[in-house]
Amino acid sequence: MKTAFTLLLLCMTFLSGIPSPTEDSKISFTFESKDITGTIGDIQSESEIDLSQLENSKIKGSVSVSSLETGNFLRDGHLMWEKYFNRSDYPRIYFESTSITPTKEASYTVLGNLTIKGISKPVSFTAVKKGDRIKITGSIYTSDWDISIEEERTENKVSITMNLKIEEL
Repeated sequence: MKTAFTLLLLCMTFLSGIPSPTEDSKISFTFESKDITGTIGDIQSESEIDLSQLENSKIKGSVSVSSLETGNFLRDGHLMWEKYFNRSDYPRIYFESTSITPTKEASYTVLGNLTIKGISKPVSFTAVKKGDRIKITGSIYTSDWDISIEEERTENKVSITMNLKIEEL
């Protein structure tokens, strides 16, 4: 349950780094060991995106912990508690890219720092650009941010998918 929430938050954080994502944009996550899926939103972005040369872009933004939804309002409420996301003290999750490197045609490795509950850790995502859309995927372990749903680190894996439609400014 915690892992799914963390994944969702991570997705929101990363998406928030994209300027002008449209309503067609979506961040989703899966807490792997429990097969729990969800979404996260309320994206705020301070990004500078160059769709013609993504490697020259800067992704910076945040998502609201309160926007986390797993389809179970009781679980969603529990995830807001101090033991998990601690919404009272840490209402947002933040992401800022440190580099965007092309790996093959229209594919990139995005490195950056993800901050959850005031804990900042380096993360890596894969981004694929197709027209005015960017699909970003990756995985995190929520226990790395002091959100341990399961005892074993590998059981706290959250897969994140961001399907972003970018609106040219």
